Amino acid sequence: MKALRTFPLASSGGPDGITPQHIRDLLAGSTDDSLQQALVDLLNLMLAGAFDQEISAIIFGGRLITLSNKDGGVRPICMSYTLRRLAAKCANSHVISKSQVLQPQQLGVGVSGGVEAAVM
Repeated sequence: MKALRTFPLASSGGPDGITPQHIRDLLAGSTDDSLQQALVDLLNLMLAGAFDQEISAIIFGGRLITLSNKDGGVRPICMSYTLRRLAAKCANSHVISKSQVLQPQQLGVGVSGGVEAAVM
């Protein structure tokens, strides 16, 4: 739930059209924690790499589109599935909570201004 709340409001959905707000609304309307537990189980399977290669290619892939820049160039944007983005947020949160183990060699994870301090 904490990772789900970190998505900006009006975040877009991926190729399936499911947005973070859709998931929040479903969980808010739930009468028990079975949907939340199913979501946690799915994310854990994703993070464990438990899916077949064909399924992983879909879930961990994305839809590539291009947008025009002001200078006339193009900017590639990859839209991935919201559930994959949620799993990544959970994994990143876990690593950041353990980042003290990486210090002093790693300064950019979970340390505000860490990289800037290393450069100076």
